[in-house]
Amino acid sequence: MGDAAARRTFLISSAFAAGTLLTGLRAAQAAEPQALKSYIDVDPALFVGINRVKDPGNLTALEKKHAPVIDLPAKVKAGEPFTVKVAVGETIHPMATGHYIHCVDVYVGNEPAGRMEFSPNFGIPEASLTLKLDKPVTLVVREYCNLHGLWESRKDVEIG
Repeated sequence: MGDAAARRTFLISSAFAAGTLLTGLRAAQAAEPQALKSYIDVDPALFVGINRVKDPGNLTALEKKHAPVIDLPAKVKAGEPFTVKVAVGETIHPMATGHYIHCVDVYVGNEPAGRMEFSPNFGIPEASLTLKLDKPVTLVVREYCNLHGLWESRKDVEIG
């Protein structure tokens, strides 16, 4: 067998072995999810997906501190700048070393429009962003709390 044939045989068998190993690893991970370990007691269910307000008329204490609050004009003019204000929580979220908001992401529909990052102990998780839109769209705001996971709020923007 020549060098080229030997190299081809080696590559094929290596790829097959790697594929078998990865498939087995994925199956093992899917069968038994690993428990979340943290320095502070947290509810692991909050880190499974995106958290949203369940009943806007009856917020829980957790929702009051974590659901992003989006403030913008009732109607905006097409192509003209307007300001979006975002606060983390109806009751402003604490910013301590052990419990803080890491970042807030703003999306226009599914397109990223801006990100604000925060450091514990130095600020308040509030931010403003100036946008310019040509058509109605839904703004999506997501924030990440180190103890309570990812939270999302949405608000439709009307063009007038």
